[in-house]
Amino acid sequence: MFSKLTTKIALRKVGIPSNAFSIPDYSNNTSKNSKDGTANTNAALPFANPFKDVQVPVWTKSWQTPIPPPVEVAPTPILGTRAPISMKLMLPAEDGRIAEKNFLELRRIANKHPSIHCVAVSHASKAATDKWISAIGGAWSVKVIIDEEREVYAGWGLGVSTTYHLLNPWTQVAIRKLGTNDNIWGREVDPSANRWVVGGCWATDKMGSVRWGSASRTADDVPDLVEACSVLGFN
Repeated sequence: MFSKLTTKIALRKVGIPSNAFSIPDYSNNTSKNSKDGTANTNAALPFANPFKDVQVPVWTKSWQTPIPPPVEVAPTPILGTRAPISMKLMLPAEDGRIAEKNFLELRRIANKHPSIHCVAVSHASKAATDKWISAIGGAWSVKVIIDEEREVYAGWGLGVSTTYHLLNPWTQVAIRKLGTNDNIWGREVDPSANRWVVGGCWATDKMGSVRWGSASRTADDVPDLVEACSVLGFN
């Protein structure tokens, strides 16, 4: 590079050494091998590894979990129609911090209005769900149901999210604010859970009709449970 005589002269005129843009040659480190042909392992490496001492947060390990297998997903419920029937009875959980925010609010509502039957459905294993709920202070009056096969999720129209749904910049900003404003930071996520599952929240009346709710529009969507109570006649 820059080996031509005219180039070297031009660089010298402006005060730049002719080898300023040359790539350093570290071949001498390997050429000085022992007579038996082995490399010199004591030779200094040209660059130090800047990440050797970096500790990866435990909550980021869940990103290694592959996207869950697809299941047959029904249309999301329409307000005023009968709620989907399931042998089980959703915990919005594309991001663990959003799930925590939603669960804490659901727990508060259940404690304030004992006549409202509050149910959270987890697609993680029972052991992982129990550990997570214990870490945030218990379920209190909220009934927690395990749905590892995602039958309930599919019945309510909740499948696998898109990349934009989960990773758009506005969602990342909102999730960051949960830490700075509400002190809700990332927790370790069990491999049985999955960030790519869409969450949702609905409210039904005594007759089993859907009165309020929808699937999460983006992963940072926090449902207004106070509004849900108002629709059901609770203030």
